[in-house]
Amino acid sequence: MEPLEDWRSPKFEEDLGRLDRGGVSFEFLRRDDEYRSHYNSVMDQSSKDPDTVIAAREGLTRQWGLTFPS
Repeated sequence: MEPLEDWRSPKFEEDLGRLDRGGVSFEFLRRDDEYRSHYNSVMDQSSKDPDTVIAAREGLTRQWGLTFPS
């Protein structure tokens, strides 16, 4: 996950102004400590059994209401 920028900086405000609804939502979601912890634990699963990885990713998307285009 990318490092967090200071949301008060002029650059961040300019970048945020270019985002659509999903982009804005993600910018706020990725600043949530619980989400970041859950995301990192799912990414740590990458070396495990593929079924475990799929289940972990589905849990992440379900809990946080995420959808990804295929």
